[in-house]
Order: sequence, then structure tokens, then C-alpha cells
Amino acid sequence: MHIVRDLEDFLPFWDRASLTLGVFDGMHRGHQKIIQRVQKRSKGARHARVLVTYHPHPDIVLGKRESLRGAELFTYEEKLALFQKFSLDVVVFLPFTKDLARMTALRYLREILLGKLRAKSIVIGYDQCFGRGRKGDYEFLKLMSRKYDFQVDRIEAVKSKGEIISTSRIRGEIQKGNVTEANRLLGHDYFLTGTVVRGFQRGQTIGFPTANLEVAETKLIPSEGVYGAVCEWGGQHYRAMVNIGKNPTFKNDQMTIEANLLDFSGDLYGESLRVYFLHRLRDELTFGSVEELKTQLQKDQKSTERMSVPRYYSL
Repeated sequence: MHIVRDLEDFLPFWDRASLTLGVFDGMHRGHQKIIQRVQKRSKGARHARVLVTYHPHPDIVLGKRESLRGAELFTYEEKLALFQKFSLDVVVFLPFTKDLARMTALRYLREILLGKLRAKSIVIGYDQCFGRGRKGDYEFLKLMSRKYDFQVDRIEAVKSKGEIISTSRIRGEIQKGNVTEANRLLGHDYFLTGTVVRGFQRGQTIGFPTANLEVAETKLIPSEGVYGAVCEWGGQHYRAMVNIGKNPTFKNDQMTIEANLLDFSGDLYGESLRVYFLHRLRDELTFGSVEELKTQLQKDQKSTERMSVPRYYSL
């Protein structure tokens, strides 16, 4: 997969492309259906399979969120990892600016999609728009396709339990800690990536050493609680119980993300660790003593050892 970060001096290495465009925050089941259509269109025509997205997240640039915290499901680096799984030839990260947001749909189409990227087939989602005033919708593309000789497809919404699968719906499930439901809607497991930093080091003193994770400010974190997860480090997977919260037993003020990797020993400080959330085990609780906490952690450990883990994790 080829990554393009700037189109100013870019020359495509393909003659024609089947492409789609959008934020694709999550690469959920609806997004995947769009990618499948791009693949189908490209196969017979031997087009390059191109996905066009944006960085930073448009909501951040346009001030649509009060805070940067939790502004995106997946960070730039995490999106790269996700896109690798979908047999794309090229991913274009357009630098999202207010100037790009002010570009007319016609200019966007002519200069970027048809000009720079040589699109002959464009696939968009049911609610996808681009260009100033969101004028670049399906009807606009259908009209322009006759003039500029390209094919356009609109993919209808994918539903689950009668409701449309959307990034906002998935965001709500993650914020409530319903990671199992979020994973079902995503079509893959929700994960975060963090750097292991020094914490309070209390876990080691009670027999449950943890990796304290520092993550990007924009990353959406599941609600406070204890989760059964799989941690990835060094190409290996480990069952893990993960605590998100303020450790009320110790009266902390700062929220932390701490992962206890089962069947692991070693020094992870400074390392990058990826955490895949599979099940919510319980709420974060306040215990009357350290011994009560240890008893509960032993129960959490057993639950983590027994939890169902997909076969694609090499445990």
C-alpha cells in the first residue's frame, strides 16, 4: 500500500483509478462495504484502488468539538494499520485545512479526483459530501459523470438491529464501555496504541504489575472500568486485564490506563503497546483495603483467562 501525504508535486503511477473519499474514522462495516465496491470496480478495469481521506480530522480543524480529547476513534498511525488490511493500492491523506474546506465541489472534483488522481470510478457512501457547502453529493457526481466521463456508485447505509451503523453510534457504545457491541458494529476490535510510561508502580507491590499507557489526546478512550483485552507487543499477543480510571481505592485524581499482561515478564518502559478491547469485566470500584482489591483482581484475572478470544490472535 502506497501512502500519499501531499498532492502538490505528486504524479500518479497509474492511468486510471477507482476511488472513494471520506473521513473513514473507524473503518466500520459501512465503510468496508464501500471499499468492497471500489475493489469490485477496479478488478475488471484494472484500476488502481485509491482511498482519499484527511489529516487532521476535519472536526478538529473546523472547531466542531469543544475539546481535542476523544475527537477521533483512531489516530493517524492507527488508521494506517487499519487501511493495510483492506487491499488498497493507495491511501491519500489530504492535509485538511480551512482553505480545503472552502474549495468548491467542482474544483475538488476536477483538480483532485479527476486531475491529480485520475479517477474513472468514484464510490461514495449514502451521506458522503465534499466541497464548500457540502455540494459534492451523489446527485452532483451523477450530473458531472456525464460531462467528465466517469462512473459513480452510491452505497446505501448498512444497518444493524434496525439502526444505521455510523461512527457516532459506535462512539456512543465506546463511551458507555460497550466494547463488545462496538466491535460488532466496527467489524473488527476497537484498539488503542500507547507508550508505556512510569506510573505509581503500586501494581507490582501487590502482585499485578501493569503497563501505564500514555495515548494521544485526540484518542477516544472507553469509559472507566475494567476490561478483558489482548495486548500486542513485539509481534506477540497476550491476554490482559486493563483498568481505565482513577484507582479510587488509592484516591487518585488523574485518569490512567493500566494493562496487566498475563504470562508476561519484562521491562516495557518506553515501548509502544497496542490494546484490543474484547469484553467489559466490571465497573471501577472502591475497596476498603488493599487485600480486598487483590481478591477482586484475582477474580478479574480468572475472568480474563476464561474469556473468549478470536482465533486471529496468536495466544
